[in-house]
Amino acid sequence: MKESPFQVKAFRIVMLATLALFVCGAALQAAEWKPTKPINVVVPYAPGGGSDVYARAIDGIVKSEKLCPQRFIIENKPGGSGTIGTTSVAQSPGNEHMLLTFISGQVSGPLAVGKGAATYRDLTMVANLAKDEQFIVVKTDSPFKTIQDLVAAAKKTPGTVTIGGTATGQEDHMCNRLFERAADIKVRYIPFNSGGECITALLGGHVAAIWANPGEFVPQYDAKMVRPIAVANDKRVALLNAVPTFMESGYKFEFDFFRGIAAPPKISPDVVAYYETMMKRMTDSAAWKDNYLKKYMLSPLYLNSKDMGAFVAKNEKIFADILKDVGLIK
Repeated sequence: MKESPFQVKAFRIVMLATLALFVCGAALQAAEWKPTKPINVVVPYAPGGGSDVYARAIDGIVKSEKLCPQRFIIENKPGGSGTIGTTSVAQSPGNEHMLLTFISGQVSGPLAVGKGAATYRDLTMVANLAKDEQFIVVKTDSPFKTIQDLVAAAKKTPGTVTIGGTATGQEDHMCNRLFERAADIKVRYIPFNSGGECITALLGGHVAAIWANPGEFVPQYDAKMVRPIAVANDKRVALLNAVPTFMESGYKFEFDFFRGIAAPPKISPDVVAYYETMMKRMTDSAAWKDNYLKKYMLSPLYLNSKDMGAFVAKNEKIFADILKDVGLIK
């Protein structure tokens, strides 16, 4: 029996409605992805440094704000200027239950290390969460009362003033070179595995000064053991308002130190969306603003996955120019 035009039309409507329900159902299922087991958060630096403090702050706030049904497991994998831990995540494609703290040094580090080290292109950018500040810090009883004192000593005996920093070819090293160029001096840069090691070396008298983020020296600052003398920012940090910027001290340079979160390659967009949304909710919380940004004196800088990727690519070019000047890359 031949079907009438009405029957054909009705059949098509039913089929289209069924297809629409299937598509909507699939989209809903994707949107509802949630982790089903603990999430391994890799910190590619030693305990006690800025990235370690950052990871543990995220863990505490996500937990207190009930933003994730699964717990975080923080795993420190230091070495290779951050490239060992970073590469381990890059070598875990499709792992939906793994995250990585990701900072400026993980962009510059692979440039200096060369082949074999994973770059940001081997990862999935999730979100940038904040901008940190770079200070030069000395012991409270240091003869360097100002940044000008340190510069004068470096000019008097080039290459003898020691300044410690985390790793070779990363933020501290790049800041150090920018400082040398701006002040027309030569100092002796000494790399350590973490900010925690830098503080220990400073307090032990093994270096005259260090590069450090507030999260790395605030406890010792509160205990009146150390004293910051300059910040590589375009303006003074509110809670350390007595500390001048390099720019206002006559040394024309500044540095953006970003802190983000990355994930392994080849994870699905719905997984990225889940983590991206979780991080955005966290950065919008009062707990994040008070217990991390304010406590450790960082500036807010949230970027979603796409924008973070573009931001990182832009900074890679800037870092490459500095590392060429340092002599780490050709």
